[in-house]
Formats: sequence, C-alpha cells, structure tokens
Amino acid sequence: MKERIYSIPLTDALNSDCDCVMCTLEDKLEHDAVDYFMGASKMEPDVRIMTNKKGFCRRHLHMMEAGGGTLGLALMLDTHLNEIVARLGKKGKPGGLFAARKNIGAVTSELEEIIGGCVVCDKLNSHLSDAAGNLVYLWDKEPEFRKKLESSKGLCLPHMLLVLKAASSELSGKRLDEFAGFIVNTQNEMLEALNEDVNWFTKKFDFNHKDDDWKNSKDAVPRAVNKLVKF
Repeated sequence: MKERIYSIPLTDALNSDCDCVMCTLEDKLEHDAVDYFMGASKMEPDVRIMTNKKGFCRRHLHMMEAGGGTLGLALMLDTHLNEIVARLGKKGKPGGLFAARKNIGAVTSELEEIIGGCVVCDKLNSHLSDAAGNLVYLWDKEPEFRKKLESSKGLCLPHMLLVLKAASSELSGKRLDEFAGFIVNTQNEMLEALNEDVNWFTKKFDFNHKDDDWKNSKDAVPRAVNKLVKF
C-alpha cells in the first residue's frame, strides 16, 4: 500500500475490528493533540498565543489535568487567566459592577467567545478532516484497503457525515456515486440489523419471551450508542 498521511493508523484501526474506524483513529488523534499542547510546544511563543486566546474546552482541560504535568498546565493556565481577566476587565471598566450591568451584552459576547474556544478541538478537527479525506482516497486507490473497509463494521453516524463530505472533495462523477452508494447502503444494512437487535433486546423483557434465545441482542444497546454517536 502506498504511504499517505494517516494510511497506517487507518489500516491499524481497520485491523482492530472496531465499531467505527474513524472513532478509533479519533481517539488516537485526540490523545496526540493533548500530548502536543502538554509537551514542549507549550513554551513556544506562537503556541502560547493560541492557548492564551482560545484556551480549552471542558473535556480537554480535564484530560490535561488527569494526564499529569501539573506545572506545565499551570503555566498555560496562568497566562490564559491573565488574558481572560484583561478581556473581561475592558468590558466592565470604568465603574466596576455598574459598568458590567450596563454593558452586559458586551460581557456575555466576550464570555461566549472565551468559553467556546479550544485549541485541542481545533487541531483535532483539522486532523480528522484530513483523515476522512485520506480514507476516501485509500478506498479509491488501494484495493487492499477498500476490501478491508467494505468488510468492516462501518462508521458511526457523525463520522459517516464527515466521510461523505470528504468524498465530495476527493471524488467526482461515477466514482463519487459508487463510494456514496457503498457508504449509504452499507450503513443502512447495519442500522436495520442493529434496529432488529435492539428491538429483540426490549422484547426479551416481556414474560412471553423470557425463555427465548437472546440471539445477537445482549450487547445491542452499547452497539447502538456507538453507532449513533462518536466514542
């Protein structure tokens, strides 16, 4: 197989027999992104400017806290908090609390921008978009990868959307129709089978079916969750 960025991790994910190849890859990319900002890059001026301005979402801030490296996190939080204080202060001065009440629209807009940013999310989403494009590229160019993908367990719905959008940039004409048809038809077949499993799971709690075989429904609920949302 020709080497292209993300080709190896995508192939590794397919070989892991996972519920969604993109979820498996996203998990790796997310941890890599957290490690990047917690590593030596946090001392680089351009990176610090980004972390000061955008900060981190709740999920990724907790991941950083749980991963250790408290001093490195404290250094970033110190300058990030300095920036927040300065930005909010400009909206509330002069006059302190009175000015904040008077200019509450400006303050809430500033808070929305502060809370809504995350440098890890930005980095992760950029890499995921590239990876989705590369998945389409590998399906188109590499028969071995295509065979593995077509025999896999498919994608979760959010990653199905991401991959279909990427396909519009990577492919055109009949090739795009073929890929879209493969993705949609495969996903529909899997969703129908999953629907049957979940339905049977609910029926097993009916007294009339208590002695019937569980069939393929025992783990239907977690499989449905994994299919409907990302990991």
